[in-house]
Amino acid sequence: MFRKYLVPVLLVVQVLVFLLLASVFVRQPSASAANDAAPQDAPQAQIATHGQYVWSYAAKFVCGYQRPAAAGQVPPGEPVVKPGNYATEINIHNPAYKEVPLRKKFLVLVRGQEAVREPQTTKPLTVTKMTLGPDYAMMDDCNNLWTIIYPDVALPSPMPVFIGYLVILSPLELDVDVVYTANAPGDLAKEPTGVSIDVERVTGKRVFIPAGALP
Repeated sequence: MFRKYLVPVLLVVQVLVFLLLASVFVRQPSASAANDAAPQDAPQAQIATHGQYVWSYAAKFVCGYQRPAAAGQVPPGEPVVKPGNYATEINIHNPAYKEVPLRKKFLVLVRGQEAVREPQTTKPLTVTKMTLGPDYAMMDDCNNLWTIIYPDVALPSPMPVFIGYLVILSPLELDVDVVYTANAPGDLAKEPTGVSIDVERVTGKRVFIPAGALP
């Protein structure tokens, strides 16, 4: 009697197991669904279609001549920088043994006596492209920054104060150092009685740039 029902029972069990396994496979995401994943969850090839991660270095620059107040004048408040002559020199080195494409953004916060103060903000005036060779280095100083930011204005003497950021974007890590020098105001043709100097290493940050966000 028992053997009479054993085979049908086994067949029913096998069918149930098959249906259970089929339902599990149906729930698995398809390959096309995986391709629609968010950029941060997709493989590197998929990230390239949405944007890319790069190293960003924001190098501060302070350039130009801040005149002292005229005799007998007491201007209200404080100047952006104290009277003096300021210069900045930015060094960029590619430690990799292959060429690296760079983008450079220029943001100006002070032009002479005009300052962008909170709640005002500013955006990059210009974005340039260049390629830095393997183990090559380059430099940006106040004269170079002026000609890029003000392409239609000749180098003035003395150069009025202008302050801002040079932001370097690179797919590879770089060495970026900034040299700041300053001396007290006076006759620019005479040797200053004292000069201050400071050297700063710029720390890079990893940022994600969406596709099409930069020219």
